[in-house]
Amino acid sequence: MKRAATLKDIAEQLGIAHTTVSRALSGHPRISATTKEQVQAMAQRLGYVPNVGARAMRNGADRLVGLVVPDMRNEFYSGVATALGHRCTEAGYRLLFGISDDDPSVEELHVRTLRESRCSAVLLTPSVAPTAQTKAWLGQTPVVQLLRFDPSLGRRHVSVDDEDGLFRATRHLLDLGHTDIAYIGGPLTISTGRHRLEGYERALRQRGLRSQAALRRLGPPQADFGEEALGSLLDAGRRVTAVTVASVRQMLGVLRAVRQRGLSVPETLSLVCYGDAEWFEFADPAITAVSLPVAAMVGQAADTLFTLLSEGRGARAARAAPLFTGELKVRGSTAPPR
Repeated sequence: MKRAATLKDIAEQLGIAHTTVSRALSGHPRISATTKEQVQAMAQRLGYVPNVGARAMRNGADRLVGLVVPDMRNEFYSGVATALGHRCTEAGYRLLFGISDDDPSVEELHVRTLRESRCSAVLLTPSVAPTAQTKAWLGQTPVVQLLRFDPSLGRRHVSVDDEDGLFRATRHLLDLGHTDIAYIGGPLTISTGRHRLEGYERALRQRGLRSQAALRRLGPPQADFGEEALGSLLDAGRRVTAVTVASVRQMLGVLRAVRQRGLSVPETLSLVCYGDAEWFEFADPAITAVSLPVAAMVGQAADTLFTLLSEGRGARAARAAPLFTGELKVRGSTAPPR
C-alpha cells in the first residue's frame, strides 16, 4: 500500500524547498505562475491532497473513519451506518460518511473529502466503476470493502453469500410449485448483481428449468426501476406466478406496481425479496424475505478496520473474512400457485 504523498515529496521531485511548494499550493502572490503550475502538476501526478486536518491530528483531537455507501434509503446501509457509528464511538473514533448514489464521480468527491480529512481508514461499498483517481487515493489508505467487491481496490472485504441467498429464495418458490418465476435484480456490472442472478438461475437448473431472458429485468437497485420492471413483465403477456426480487428498494417499487394494477398477493402473484426491511413484517401481507446479518457483517468489518489501524496496514492483508449467509423468513407473500 502506497504512503500518502506529502509536500516534501513534491519538493524533492521538483528540487525546490517544501515551503515554496506550500506557498505555491496556497496561491501566495510572491510565487511565480510558472512555479505554481509546476507544483500543481506534480501534486496531481503524485496524488497529493491538502492536509486540512493536520493540526487536529497532530494534537490528537481527531481520529476519523470514513464510510461511503450507494444509498442511505436502503435499510441495509442505514443499519451499517448506525452499527459502525457505535463501534467508532466505542473505539474513540468519529465517523464521516458519504453517499455515492452509485455514481463514480460522486464517489470520487467523497473519497477526496475523506483523504483531505486524513481519515485513518475507509469502509466502502464501491460503485459500478470507481475512477482511477479514487483507486489511487484509496491505495494510500486502509480500505475494507463491504457487500460488493472490486479487486482493484484491494483484497480486504466483508461479504454475504448472495448466490446462496437468491438460490434459497428461488428454491422456496419452486418448492411451493411455481415454475413461471420472474427475476428483478441489479446490473451485472457489479459483483452483487452477478452473484444474485447466478443463485436464481442455479435454483432453476436444479429443477430442470431454463432461465428465460424474457422473465428477467436487470437495473439499478431503486424503487422506480422495480415498479417499471414488474409493469413491463406483466405487459409483455408472459405467464408469471411469482417474482424473486433482489433488493429491498426494488421490492418497494414492485409493491407500488402491485397496488396500482390491483393484483392480489399471494393469490395471483407470490413475492420473495433478498434483504429484509423492518416494515416487511407489517406489510399486508407480510413479505417473505432473506434477512441479512447486518450486525455481524459490520462487526467483522469494524474488527478488520481497527486491527489494521492498531497493527499496521499489512497486518491482515492475506486473511480472508468469513462469507456470511442470510436467513430465509417465510411470511404471507408466498403461497402455492393457483
